[in-house]
Amino acid sequence: MQRNTKNLINKFGQSITILKSENDTPIYTKAFIQPLRCDYQSELYGDYVDTPGEEQFLYIGLPDDQISTYPSSTVITMNNQDYKIKKAETVYLSNTSMYERAVLEKA
Repeated sequence: MQRNTKNLINKFGQSITILKSENDTPIYTKAFIQPLRCDYQSELYGDYVDTPGEEQFLYIGLPDDQISTYPSSTVITMNNQDYKIKKAETVYLSNTSMYERAVLEKA
C-alpha cells in the first residue's frame, strides 16, 4: 500500500524543494500542495486559522520526507512560492507510514 502511495505522489505530485535551514542541502522531491478550504478542515487543521482570510494550504508528501520532524524554520518552495509549516504529521496505516500531511502558509 505504501508503494502505491509513493507511486501516485511521484507520478502526479508537483516538484518542490525543502530547505531545513540556510546552510542545509536542499531536498528536491514531489508533493501535492493545494489550497485548504474551510470545508476541508478537520479537528487537526481547524484551529490553525489564526487570522480570518489567511490563506492556508494542504501538503501531502512522501513518507520519506518526514517534514513533521523538521524545524519550524523549514521552507518549502513550489513554483517560486515559499511556504512555512504550521503543523505537520505522519499518517500511518497499520504501523506503516503512508504519507506526510501538513498545513502550510505562504512565507
